[in-house]
Amino acid sequence: MRWGKTKMDWGYTDLITYMGMRKLPKGLEEAFSLYQKEHRPEHRQELMPHDVYEALLSPYDLLPDKKAYLDGALKAVEADERVLFFSRFFVWDMCSMRNKYDIDNYTELIPACLGKYNEAYAFLLLLACVPESEKEMIRRGIPRSYYEDIPHRMLRLQLPRYKETGRIDVEDMPWKMNFYTLTIFLLDRFLFIPYQHGERFRLFRHLDTGKVVGLAEAGAAYDAEGQLLSWGFPDEDEWRETPASPEERKTRDYTDGKPNGYYYSEREAFSGETFTTSLTEEEESITGYYMNPIGYTENKQVTLDKHHYRQVLKEGDWMIALHIPEGEGYTPERMQNSMKLALDFFATYYPELDMKGFWSSSWLYDERLRFLLGEGRNITNVQDIMFRYSDGEDGSMLYVHLYKDMKNPLEDRVCETSLQKKAREYLMAGKRFKTSGMMILPEEVYSGKSYYDQSDREDWEKLVEAGGLRL
Repeated sequence: MRWGKTKMDWGYTDLITYMGMRKLPKGLEEAFSLYQKEHRPEHRQELMPHDVYEALLSPYDLLPDKKAYLDGALKAVEADERVLFFSRFFVWDMCSMRNKYDIDNYTELIPACLGKYNEAYAFLLLLACVPESEKEMIRRGIPRSYYEDIPHRMLRLQLPRYKETGRIDVEDMPWKMNFYTLTIFLLDRFLFIPYQHGERFRLFRHLDTGKVVGLAEAGAAYDAEGQLLSWGFPDEDEWRETPASPEERKTRDYTDGKPNGYYYSEREAFSGETFTTSLTEEEESITGYYMNPIGYTENKQVTLDKHHYRQVLKEGDWMIALHIPEGEGYTPERMQNSMKLALDFFATYYPELDMKGFWSSSWLYDERLRFLLGEGRNITNVQDIMFRYSDGEDGSMLYVHLYKDMKNPLEDRVCETSLQKKAREYLMAGKRFKTSGMMILPEEVYSGKSYYDQSDREDWEKLVEAGGLRL
């Protein structure tokens, strides 16, 4: 029951106005109302236990002035009753199931009420998420060895940056939240986090052959190369980034008069033709546009007999998102071993989530890389165990990973690896790369069987020749 009128009974609008907060997550006001009903204000005047705060920072040997600044920021938060009250709510919300697997909800947390400490605020909230999230780990019975180092995977990046540059603001807040809220787990070589399938396609498996077929939902738009232009969500225009205007591109896409990463990453297909999918479901069959598991959607329809196919994935199903840390061991064998561990882990500690398989998105999954690398390389070998599809992303991820900075003119870049050199040649010849999504279902985790067959490869080769996709 909500407490009576006290100094803690501030309204949501009053608090965000007082703190000067902006760019807050959708639904936050409703969450605040729930928090007020279920949580009485605590008497302790701490954002987090101070011994935990000290333990998280102690391995990084901060110079006295840097440590004093963070101590001062924490003291400023805890000295202001309104800021402390709303900060505890932020921590509760960031660690709640409402946000736990929504990687895009929180994007910025910079107040205007803490003076010189404003930029440290988001970092302090992330630190405070660690002891709050540990309560959930204990409740689930997850051994400490699974999560004790997880926040330090971010601290080992953030604090050296702070020591060298003095910057303590948080870049890429959604990604870092996964670590401070103890939501992501390192199992052998790869990182894993629960993920809800939210893209508009379904997967079906043939009951006899095991062949997996993907069909896009109705209303998805694709270009001539079968790359996604729009999923066709009703509210997609509200959250999809508005394309840069020609005027904006004149200043954004060139550095010192030379084309940069934006110029190279947002290229269009070889032809301006597009197509929009349909999906027709009858009592005994379903007809839709075929998603070639090599990584694109074909401009052709197929009909599946429901007596021979069962649906194995639909929108809203739970998946395990896979993320790729830097380093050695990017092989099919290590990926499969890591996924087996992940299936066991989530079945044991998150039994309420019926995991249908694995999802990921990366520049490494682009079939065009095979033109540059050939067969039998780690990148292409791993591609061969995936059901790949176009997820609407451009080529910026490849550019950032190979050339470090989107503002880098490609012609000036000193290439150190053969992949950098070949990718530069490919891009400067007018070609493009695309980030791709992928799925791997439990059956293929254990069998290692490829999702594409000879006919899929032949269809891809026809598109390659028609579009001149090779150099």
